[in-house]
Amino acid sequence: MTTLTRQKKSWPGWAWAFLLLIFLVINTDVVRHPFAHTTMPVYRLASTQWWQGIDPYDTSRSHDSFLYFPQAALLFTPFNALPFLAGEILWRAATFGLFVYALVRLNEFFLSTNRPSPGKTFLFLSLLAVPSAFASLRNAQFDLPLAALIVLTAAEIAAARWTAATVWLCLAVALKPLAVVPLLLFGAIYWKLIPRLALGLLIVLALPFLHWNPAFVAHEYTRCFESLVWAAMGDEARYSDLAALLSHFGYIAPDLLKTVARIFFALIYLSLGALALRRLSRIEAAWAVGALSADYLMLFNPRTETCSYVFLGPFVASLALFYAPQAGRKWLSFGLGFAALGLACDAFPKIGSFSIHDLTDRWFKPLIALFFLPVLIQFIFEKRSQAPSSLPT
Repeated sequence: MTTLTRQKKSWPGWAWAFLLLIFLVINTDVVRHPFAHTTMPVYRLASTQWWQGIDPYDTSRSHDSFLYFPQAALLFTPFNALPFLAGEILWRAATFGLFVYALVRLNEFFLSTNRPSPGKTFLFLSLLAVPSAFASLRNAQFDLPLAALIVLTAAEIAAARWTAATVWLCLAVALKPLAVVPLLLFGAIYWKLIPRLALGLLIVLALPFLHWNPAFVAHEYTRCFESLVWAAMGDEARYSDLAALLSHFGYIAPDLLKTVARIFFALIYLSLGALALRRLSRIEAAWAVGALSADYLMLFNPRTETCSYVFLGPFVASLALFYAPQAGRKWLSFGLGFAALGLACDAFPKIGSFSIHDLTDRWFKPLIALFFLPVLIQFIFEKRSQAPSSLPT
């Protein structure tokens, strides 16, 4: 019994050791090569220009331009005020810490109920989900905190903490426009969020007017809208949505067809979310709606990058572990586990002239997201004993 107790206590320690190791390895590379693989100069420049009253939106720089709401430039201010290297490390510490916290909550609300060793489950969740964050963590992108905030929203809804869920959603929108998708999906399905979201978004909209020049802020909202419309118009060769998957195999979809498909599948995903709410427990439904929002973003956002698949990683990994103890689901669990690790394919180093990233670029990750959709549909429709409707206290 003593040996078993010690083993149970050691699982969380191994998990935290793994997470610390990943953080140290990434930041060692940041210290050695501070100007390689980082988007922080874009955020720094935008934050500096914002406070100087200079328009940060520049569509002439294409992929490297600032394509966020003005709130992002404001929220990045504390990290911009730090010396360059300190800002690089502390930004990664803050965003990775938020992501790890999201995994802790995901393990608590979705995986640990009636399991004898939640620490062991958290270790395996970390091993499967964190690799999808490698590229985003190294590049210091906003995708990493946004992925965490989607998971945290689901966790708060599972616990019926509507105000906390609203705070996470509003913070997500302030960080990145892509968060409008989970905000709309959660808001359309969970009506209790709507009045809270209305107030929260008003606060988010007012936040940039803390600037010393309110007229500049009003003008920047117009410039932001113009930049986002411009960004949605073109599909560069570097993106990895469903259209990129099809183009890799020789089919170039017309722009009108892509627009129609995005609207049509938005309704499909919304319907699936509504069905999840009716058929599943509150815990499982909240998880499913978060997973649906992440999967939709990966397949139908025209500017999905390979780094963006960190949105999907926690959901694929947690579903693999959800099915692991179930009889007859071992192969599905292993397949989902492989898919979760496959979301790190762009982070594997080259072996001589061989590059997994070059081999899988633009098609492998959207293929994972595409095959994850029927798994989600099965999760929503399959018969199983109901999980508790609320979290244990």
